Amino acid sequence: MTGPALRWGVLGATSYIATHLMPAIAATPGNVLSAVASRPGRSAEAADAGRPFGATARPDYASLIADPGVDAVYIALPNTDHVDWTVRALEAGKHVLVEKPMALEEEGCARIEDAARAASRTVMEAFMYRFHPQQVRAAELLASGEIGELRVVRAAFAFAIPSGSGNIRLEQKLGGGATFDVGCYAVDVPQFFFGQAPRQVSARFHSRPGEAVETSVTGTMDFGEGRGAVFDYSIDYGPRAWYELQGTRGTVTVRNAWAMSGEEGVVTVLTAEGTRTETVPAADHYQLQVAAFARAVRTGSTAPVTLADSRRAARVGAALAASAAAQGAPVPTADVTVPR
Repeated sequence: MTGPALRWGVLGATSYIATHLMPAIAATPGNVLSAVASRPGRSAEAADAGRPFGATARPDYASLIADPGVDAVYIALPNTDHVDWTVRALEAGKHVLVEKPMALEEEGCARIEDAARAASRTVMEAFMYRFHPQQVRAAELLASGEIGELRVVRAAFAFAIPSGSGNIRLEQKLGGGATFDVGCYAVDVPQFFFGQAPRQVSARFHSRPGEAVETSVTGTMDFGEGRGAVFDYSIDYGPRAWYELQGTRGTVTVRNAWAMSGEEGVVTVLTAEGTRTETVPAADHYQLQVAAFARAVRTGSTAPVTLADSRRAARVGAALAASAAAQGAPVPTADVTVPR
């Protein structure tokens, strides 16, 4: 690392962010956590969250993004707030790492793309799981040709959120629901490994009794030429963060794509020659994500999770919802593309 430290501010001082993201920023060489902000009336909570890392609390979100002592902002707000605050931060001259989903509609991604271009700033959607070495290893194994040509991806991502918990993922007005939370991972895995958007998707949504949002989803993706994906995601059951890459000559399986900093990654390869399991050393994927983002900021290079990735994710999410509304009928992803 060369040059001064990248000074970070965090919008949204939740316990999860304080436990995982804030320590990752503080522990990454060349990065400093400078400021934290919660919604008005919760400055004491923000101060408590930032204190262990030497960060000071700001009275509100606007004052944090106006702070000349902040270079980059991590946005961990409800889904419905991601676009507006990302655009405002970019317009204030900040680089932005924003929690997934970047936007609930592709139009929001387009707004962010325009703002980032106008400000000459870096913006990236936070798909932390992609940065864990076990995903890197799975990609290496696929590229090696050991399991042949990729034909099917199977993915299951889930964790249970009880009704009455007050969790914002159950709040429809805040962009809640399984699709734009845990579902982001389940539908990203096939697109990441195929390197493209599906041609069409099919999905069935289920809502737990008493909940207004979808809480469990099953579905498929068609990538053309006989290639596809099968997935499920849920906030009714779990935990589960598993995926399998089915090739013409074998499979690669990752049993826990959410492996945290103290957990080793486990990758299993099955071919006609037999089965072997590879252990990948433990790593903090949040810290690796921070380092990769900071590197893109300093070098001016394209962020590893691109804006095209984020537009694709929003488009596919909209197609899933359209398919569910049509009782699982296939929906071409091109039909929900926002014209530019």
